[in-house]
Amino acid sequence: MGNTSASHIPSSISIFQRVVKFDEGMRSWYDIPFTVAESLLADEEFTISVGPTFNGSTLPRIDSLEVYGRAKDEFGWKEKMDAVLDMEARVLGSNSSLSGSAKKRRSMQSAPIQEQVIADGLRLITKFYSSCKQQDISRFEEARTELGKLKCKPILETIFECDREPILQASASRVLQAVFPKKEIYHQVIYSVIGFSFTKSVLFSISAYLC
Repeated sequence: MGNTSASHIPSSISIFQRVVKFDEGMRSWYDIPFTVAESLLADEEFTISVGPTFNGSTLPRIDSLEVYGRAKDEFGWKEKMDAVLDMEARVLGSNSSLSGSAKKRRSMQSAPIQEQVIADGLRLITKFYSSCKQQDISRFEEARTELGKLKCKPILETIFECDREPILQASASRVLQAVFPKKEIYHQVIYSVIGFSFTKSVLFSISAYLC
Protein backbone atom coordinates (compact mmCIF):
# COMPACT_ATOMS: atom_id res chain seq x y z
CA MET A 1 0.00 0.00 0.00
CA GLY A 2 1.14 3.57 -0.68
CA ASN A 3 3.89 2.75 -3.17
CA THR A 4 2.29 4.86 -5.89
CA SER A 5 0.92 7.59 -3.67
CA ALA A 6 0.09 7.83 0.02
CA SER A 7 -3.13 9.64 -0.83
CA HIS A 8 -4.42 6.51 -2.60
CA ILE A 9 -4.08 4.22 0.42
CA PRO A 10 -7.50 2.76 1.28
CA SER A 11 -8.69 3.20 4.83
CA SER A 12 -9.67 -0.49 5.03
CA ILE A 13 -10.56 -3.64 3.16
CA SER A 14 -13.28 -6.16 3.93
CA ILE A 15 -12.69 -9.87 3.58
CA PHE A 16 -15.15 -12.55 4.67
CA GLN A 17 -16.81 -11.19 7.82
CA ARG A 18 -14.06 -8.88 9.05
CA VAL A 19 -12.68 -5.44 8.26
CA VAL A 20 -8.91 -4.83 8.15
CA LYS A 21 -7.96 -1.17 8.79
CA PHE A 22 -4.79 0.47 7.49
CA ASP A 23 -2.57 3.33 8.70
CA GLU A 24 -3.03 6.69 7.03
CA GLY A 25 -0.10 7.84 4.90
CA MET A 26 2.06 4.81 5.73
CA ARG A 27 3.65 2.91 2.86
CA SER A 28 3.71 -0.73 3.91
CA TRP A 29 2.95 -4.37 3.17
CA TYR A 30 0.18 -5.90 5.26
CA ASP A 31 -0.07 -9.59 6.14
CA ILE A 32 -3.64 -10.89 6.39
CA PRO A 33 -3.54 -14.60 7.32
CA PHE A 34 -6.81 -16.50 6.94
CA THR A 35 -8.41 -18.34 9.82
CA VAL A 36 -9.09 -22.05 9.39
CA ALA A 37 -12.76 -21.35 8.63
CA GLU A 38 -11.82 -18.72 6.04
CA SER A 39 -9.34 -21.09 4.43
CA LEU A 40 -12.05 -23.70 4.02
CA LEU A 41 -14.34 -21.14 2.40
CA ALA A 42 -11.58 -19.88 0.08
CA ASP A 43 -10.66 -23.22 -1.47
CA GLU A 44 -11.68 -21.90 -4.91
CA GLU A 45 -12.12 -18.13 -4.61
CA PHE A 46 -12.56 -15.24 -2.20
CA THR A 47 -13.62 -11.60 -2.46
CA ILE A 48 -11.79 -8.50 -1.24
CA SER A 49 -13.80 -5.27 -0.96
CA VAL A 50 -11.69 -2.12 -0.91
CA GLY A 51 -12.83 0.81 1.26
CA PRO A 52 -12.48 4.53 0.49
CA THR A 53 -9.30 6.53 0.95
CA PHE A 54 -8.75 8.53 4.11
CA ASN A 55 -9.41 11.89 2.44
CA GLY A 56 -12.24 10.59 0.31
CA SER A 57 -11.17 12.66 -2.70
CA THR A 58 -8.92 10.11 -4.42
CA LEU A 59 -9.54 6.60 -5.65
CA PRO A 60 -8.23 3.76 -3.45
CA ARG A 61 -5.44 1.70 -4.92
CA ILE A 62 -3.71 -1.57 -4.00
CA ASP A 63 -0.23 -1.50 -5.55
CA SER A 64 0.50 -5.19 -5.24
CA LEU A 65 -1.25 -8.32 -3.95
CA GLU A 66 0.40 -11.67 -3.23
CA VAL A 67 -1.57 -14.78 -2.29
CA TYR A 68 0.09 -17.76 -0.64
CA GLY A 69 -1.52 -21.17 -0.30
CA ARG A 70 -0.91 -24.74 0.74
CA ALA A 71 -1.83 -28.05 -0.84
CA LYS A 72 -5.12 -29.40 0.50
CA ASP A 73 -3.51 -32.60 1.74
CA GLU A 74 -0.86 -30.65 3.64
CA PHE A 75 -3.49 -28.33 5.11
CA GLY A 76 -5.71 -31.25 6.15
CA TRP A 77 -8.65 -29.82 4.20
CA LYS A 78 -10.69 -33.03 4.01
CA GLU A 79 -10.37 -33.77 7.73
CA LYS A 80 -11.33 -30.21 8.69
CA MET A 81 -14.24 -30.21 6.25
CA ASP A 82 -15.48 -33.53 7.67
CA ALA A 83 -15.32 -32.02 11.17
CA VAL A 84 -17.46 -29.09 10.03
CA LEU A 85 -20.05 -31.34 8.39
CA ASP A 86 -20.19 -33.64 11.42
CA MET A 87 -20.81 -30.68 13.70
CA GLU A 88 -23.38 -29.30 11.28
CA ALA A 89 -25.26 -32.59 11.45
CA ARG A 90 -25.17 -32.50 15.26
CA VAL A 91 -26.45 -28.91 15.29
CA LEU A 92 -29.32 -29.86 13.01
CA GLY A 93 -30.12 -32.89 15.10
CA SER A 94 -30.17 -31.00 18.39
CA ASN A 95 -32.03 -27.91 17.15
CA SER A 96 -34.55 -29.44 14.78
CA SER A 97 -35.18 -33.08 15.69
CA LEU A 98 -38.28 -35.03 14.72
CA SER A 99 -39.20 -35.63 18.35
CA GLY A 100 -41.85 -32.91 18.45
CA SER A 101 -40.26 -31.06 21.35
CA ALA A 102 -41.78 -27.90 22.78
CA LYS A 103 -38.97 -25.85 21.27
CA LYS A 104 -39.70 -27.18 17.82
CA ARG A 105 -43.44 -26.61 18.21
CA ARG A 106 -42.83 -23.01 19.21
CA SER A 107 -40.54 -22.50 16.23
CA MET A 108 -43.06 -23.96 13.81
CA GLN A 109 -45.93 -21.98 15.31
CA SER A 110 -44.01 -18.73 14.91
CA ALA A 111 -42.92 -19.55 11.35
CA PRO A 112 -44.91 -18.15 8.40
CA ILE A 113 -47.69 -20.43 7.16
CA GLN A 114 -45.93 -20.88 3.81
CA GLU A 115 -42.80 -22.11 5.59
CA GLN A 116 -44.82 -24.54 7.71
CA VAL A 117 -46.51 -25.96 4.61
CA ILE A 118 -43.18 -26.45 2.82
CA ALA A 119 -41.61 -28.04 5.93
CA ASP A 120 -44.57 -30.44 6.22
CA GLY A 121 -44.18 -31.34 2.55
CA LEU A 122 -40.48 -32.03 3.02
CA ARG A 123 -41.26 -34.29 5.99
CA LEU A 124 -43.65 -36.29 3.82
CA ILE A 125 -40.95 -36.62 1.15
CA THR A 126 -38.50 -37.77 3.83
CA LYS A 127 -40.94 -40.43 5.06
CA PHE A 128 -41.47 -41.60 1.48
CA TYR A 129 -37.76 -42.04 0.77
CA SER A 130 -37.17 -43.58 4.20
CA SER A 131 -39.78 -46.22 3.47
CA CYS A 132 -38.29 -47.03 0.05
CA LYS A 133 -35.38 -49.39 -0.37
CA GLN A 134 -32.54 -47.12 -1.44
CA GLN A 135 -29.79 -48.15 -3.83
CA ASP A 136 -26.46 -49.06 -2.30
CA ILE A 137 -24.65 -45.92 -3.43
CA SER A 138 -20.97 -45.97 -2.53
CA ARG A 139 -19.51 -43.62 -5.16
CA PHE A 140 -20.05 -39.91 -5.55
CA GLU A 141 -20.64 -40.25 -9.32
CA GLU A 142 -23.61 -42.51 -8.57
CA ALA A 143 -24.89 -40.02 -5.98
CA ARG A 144 -24.68 -37.17 -8.51
CA THR A 145 -26.76 -39.18 -10.99
CA GLU A 146 -29.32 -40.10 -8.33
CA LEU A 147 -29.59 -36.50 -7.15
CA GLY A 148 -30.26 -35.34 -10.68
CA LYS A 149 -33.33 -37.62 -10.76
CA LEU A 150 -34.93 -36.01 -7.70
CA LYS A 151 -37.94 -33.93 -8.70
CA CYS A 152 -37.56 -31.91 -5.49
CA LYS A 153 -33.93 -30.97 -6.27
CA PRO A 154 -34.72 -27.37 -7.40
CA ILE A 155 -36.56 -26.52 -4.17
CA LEU A 156 -33.82 -28.12 -2.07
CA GLU A 157 -31.20 -25.97 -3.82
CA THR A 158 -33.28 -22.84 -3.23
CA ILE A 159 -33.65 -23.65 0.47
CA PHE A 160 -29.94 -24.31 0.96
CA GLU A 161 -29.03 -21.02 -0.73
CA CYS A 162 -30.94 -19.04 1.92
CA ASP A 163 -29.21 -18.30 5.26
CA ARG A 164 -32.45 -17.40 7.09
CA GLU A 165 -34.49 -20.59 6.84
CA PRO A 166 -33.11 -22.94 9.54
CA ILE A 167 -36.35 -24.95 9.82
CA LEU A 168 -36.55 -25.55 6.08
CA GLN A 169 -32.82 -26.27 5.84
CA ALA A 170 -33.14 -28.92 8.54
CA SER A 171 -36.10 -30.50 6.72
CA ALA A 172 -34.29 -30.39 3.39
CA SER A 173 -31.21 -31.93 4.99
CA ARG A 174 -33.28 -34.88 6.25
CA VAL A 175 -34.64 -35.47 2.74
CA LEU A 176 -31.09 -35.92 1.48
CA GLN A 177 -30.19 -38.08 4.48
CA ALA A 178 -33.10 -40.37 3.60
CA VAL A 179 -31.99 -40.58 -0.04
CA PHE A 180 -28.29 -40.93 0.80
CA PRO A 181 -28.12 -42.76 4.17
CA LYS A 182 -24.34 -43.30 3.99
CA LYS A 183 -22.74 -40.41 5.89
CA GLU A 184 -19.76 -39.93 3.59
CA ILE A 185 -21.98 -39.83 0.49
CA TYR A 186 -24.42 -37.45 2.19
CA HIS A 187 -21.56 -35.10 3.08
CA GLN A 188 -20.29 -35.09 -0.50
CA VAL A 189 -23.76 -34.33 -1.82
CA ILE A 190 -24.25 -31.44 0.62
CA TYR A 191 -20.89 -29.87 -0.13
CA SER A 192 -20.16 -30.64 -3.79
CA VAL A 193 -23.62 -30.71 -5.33
CA ILE A 194 -25.95 -28.55 -3.24
CA GLY A 195 -23.25 -26.00 -2.53
CA PHE A 196 -21.36 -24.35 0.30
CA SER A 197 -23.90 -21.78 1.44
CA PHE A 198 -25.50 -24.12 3.99
CA THR A 199 -22.17 -24.72 5.69
CA LYS A 200 -20.90 -21.15 5.67
CA SER A 201 -22.64 -19.97 8.85
CA VAL A 202 -21.57 -23.13 10.69
CA LEU A 203 -17.97 -22.59 9.60
CA PHE A 204 -17.77 -19.14 11.13
CA SER A 205 -19.54 -20.18 14.33
CA ILE A 206 -17.08 -23.01 15.05
CA SER A 207 -13.88 -21.46 13.65
CA ALA A 208 -12.40 -21.38 17.16
CA TYR A 209 -13.13 -25.09 17.54
CA LEU A 210 -11.09 -25.90 14.41
CA CYS A 211 -8.08 -23.70 15.21
